[in-house]
Amino acid sequence: MTLVLSIVAPIFMLIGLGALAAKLELLKAQTGEALTQFVFLFAVPALMFRTIATADFGDAHPLLLWTSYFAGVVPSFALGMVIARRLAGADRRGAVIAGVSASFSNLIFVGIPVAERAFGREGLDALALIISIHLPVMMTVSTLLLERAAVADARSGVTQGPVPAPSVRRTLAQVGRNLSRNALVYGLVGGALWRLTGLPLTGPVAEVLKLLGGTAGPIALFAVGFSLPRYPIRGALRAPVAITALALFVQPLVVLAVGSLLLPPLWLAVAVVAAASPTGVNAYLFATYFRTGEGLSATVIVVSTVVAAVTLTGWIAFMTGA
Repeated sequence: MTLVLSIVAPIFMLIGLGALAAKLELLKAQTGEALTQFVFLFAVPALMFRTIATADFGDAHPLLLWTSYFAGVVPSFALGMVIARRLAGADRRGAVIAGVSASFSNLIFVGIPVAERAFGREGLDALALIISIHLPVMMTVSTLLLERAAVADARSGVTQGPVPAPSVRRTLAQVGRNLSRNALVYGLVGGALWRLTGLPLTGPVAEVLKLLGGTAGPIALFAVGFSLPRYPIRGALRAPVAITALALFVQPLVVLAVGSLLLPPLWLAVAVVAAASPTGVNAYLFATYFRTGEGLSATVIVVSTVVAAVTLTGWIAFMTGA
């Protein structure tokens, strides 16, 4: 357990330091956004490029990893929607936001530093495979469900005004446009293309990628903490606490059950710990875009991040036998 605490404690100390800096206004409010942009535009793409270009995946099949991980996403998403309807009285769009909050783990800002510290380079290789499809799949499915929910809410009189019918083609085009402007995608694709060349990644370019990628973890964690005061806890806590339980307990538990049948030990451990990461900011971005569930998603982000300091420690200890 001492080893696990030495892995997890610095992670949440950095998050706490970021939150303290924001709360005491030691840095300008724009600092958090600047740090986030740096992580998304430079640090993480460089890390993913280097990881994919030089990874050793062995004989394990990525499809089994993806199947195991998303086996946990589906029930968490569905149960999150049910909880929002029954405990929070949410409309259909709000229920989808709750589903996103229960299943959209923060793989970039929390998952990457946790995987790297807990499982080393091999763990980061496995996480990179999950990240490679996580964002496009979650964005596409969430947008489609939100569009369908918006139409249903309009027909039932919950919302006013015309709402366009949901369209798979329009959603895929929209997601495609968003992904085409995402630097993370360029890092993943660039690393895959470099890998196909068979060339070694050496020299000054490799050193720059290493230095940039090395900043991803600590800056991402500080940025997470710095952003937390922006999401105040509001309203009743029954639904947010239940959704947090789905994100931090149910989702990784299902991944563990399915992955135990399909994955080698290291990939299983990475998938479970990734699934046990707290809710990412994407849940709140969806909520603000569709103008529903903002308070619920913001509260889940804060509660899940705080509670994950304990639960992630437990999951890492369990998966590593520490």
